[in-house]
Amino acid sequence: MKLISFTFNGNDRFGAVNDDIVIDLQPAIQEFQKQTNDLAQEDRDFPTDILTFLQSEEPLIKASVDTVNWVQVSGFDVSTTSFLHTLSEVIINPPIPNPSKIVCVGLNYADHCQEQHWEIPTSPVLFAKFPSTIIGYDAPIHWPPDSSQQVDYEAELAVVFSRPARNVRAEQAYDYVGGYMIANDVSARDVQFADKQWVRGKSFDTFCPTGPYLVTHDEIGDPHQLSIKCWVNGELRQESNTDQLVFRIPELVAFISKTCTLLPGDILCTGTPGGVGVFRDPPVFLEPGDVVDIEIDELGHLSNPIK
Repeated sequence: MKLISFTFNGNDRFGAVNDDIVIDLQPAIQEFQKQTNDLAQEDRDFPTDILTFLQSEEPLIKASVDTVNWVQVSGFDVSTTSFLHTLSEVIINPPIPNPSKIVCVGLNYADHCQEQHWEIPTSPVLFAKFPSTIIGYDAPIHWPPDSSQQVDYEAELAVVFSRPARNVRAEQAYDYVGGYMIANDVSARDVQFADKQWVRGKSFDTFCPTGPYLVTHDEIGDPHQLSIKCWVNGELRQESNTDQLVFRIPELVAFISKTCTLLPGDILCTGTPGGVGVFRDPPVFLEPGDVVDIEIDELGHLSNPIK
């Protein structure tokens, strides 16, 4: 499923996306159960957010999938069905608004290493972004103008965990993955390079747009076969494929979980391909009025203006 966190008429909800239709899952499941005389799942059991849903028992997950399938074939009129909305009617919120940690991988595409004249690393290069960086679709990216004059974009595939992962073997890694989404690892390059480490320059408020929704792991056949692209003001800046990752998701999960427990809702940003602004000739950086758009196959389109 494509899971979405959204606000409608001032109320925060979560649901599923089918084409450009948002299905508010709780009332949709209630109606589906009435229609099918299946009342096994009581109202109080239904989660209120995506993270809780990812950790739900199998009967609730199945009921949700069955409900989405029912909506797809039922031909409901969106304008007269209370549990359906168009995407244009809702505010799209971050799928995971407050993870305990955001673990990021640097230098994880060969072309990104090459454009900055770094050797391809022999083990994953990790850094963190603070949870306060998280914003959602169409939310503005901004920063104090006197704090940086070299803000850059980085299109990335992000992994969201649904189970605590500690000392996980690579072959078991996907058992802990709840789903995938797009992330933009926005970076203040002048701060990053002045500090000679990456955390502060990567962790300004609003520097981690995510979304527009989270696609559950079962929907993605191979997360290492996805086209990834980034545009700034309609100009294509990054174009690659996740098959170019130096260290793949199972390796990363095994490596990270030897050191710390990955908790449900934690986000792993897997790295960015070549084409970032700082290493272009001449360098180009984000300015107020710009718009950054990122697309990854099967994960949708993330857009954020610079304010």
